[in-house]
Amino acid sequence: MTLQERILETALRLFRTYGIKSVTMFDIAKECGVSKKTVYEHFADKEALIKSGVQTVLDGLQQQLDQGRRQAENAIMEQLQTAHILEVLARTMNPVMMHEVRKYHPAVGQAVEDFRRDNVLQGIRENLERGIEEGLYHPYLKLDIMARMRQLQLDAAFDQAQYPPEQFDMHQVMQEITFNYIMGIATPEGRKLAGQYLVTASAPSFSLE
Repeated sequence: MTLQERILETALRLFRTYGIKSVTMFDIAKECGVSKKTVYEHFADKEALIKSGVQTVLDGLQQQLDQGRRQAENAIMEQLQTAHILEVLARTMNPVMMHEVRKYHPAVGQAVEDFRRDNVLQGIRENLERGIEEGLYHPYLKLDIMARMRQLQLDAAFDQAQYPPEQFDMHQVMQEITFNYIMGIATPEGRKLAGQYLVTASAPSFSLE
């Protein structure tokens, strides 16, 4: 790992834990064991670090989603894989971080929104197409509408205002909305398959290694 990569990894870990606003360049330098001058030699300013850090998260997420899609035996398993990946990401991300990105760093926030539109939303739509081809989802679905509905479900699942963590377990929320979503779009064959997954893996956990 290069020094630049180590600085970025350190900054991202601090951002994820404490949010962005409360973490200074001095904090990053101290945690990384280098001088603040050294940090600035690799990143022009904090904005550059934030941009690189968020892009690293998005790139890593896309790699996991692509790998999960390749490994999934069918569209329903892919849907469960995706839900699990997003849940794991949410558990490691302080929600304050993304709030601050959108509020104080609009250019970086736009990159996140572009990713949601061009990657996540498109991935949901492609999953719907796959499920229809496999005979697991109903062929009459309005794909653009259903894809956006699913994206709104995922957004709500990670919204602590909707599901306060002191009242709701994130895994249970994600599992409940995912299986109800699948059951709503699935053919009888798809429902049967989803039911088997629910019975055999009430708490799905998938290895992407």
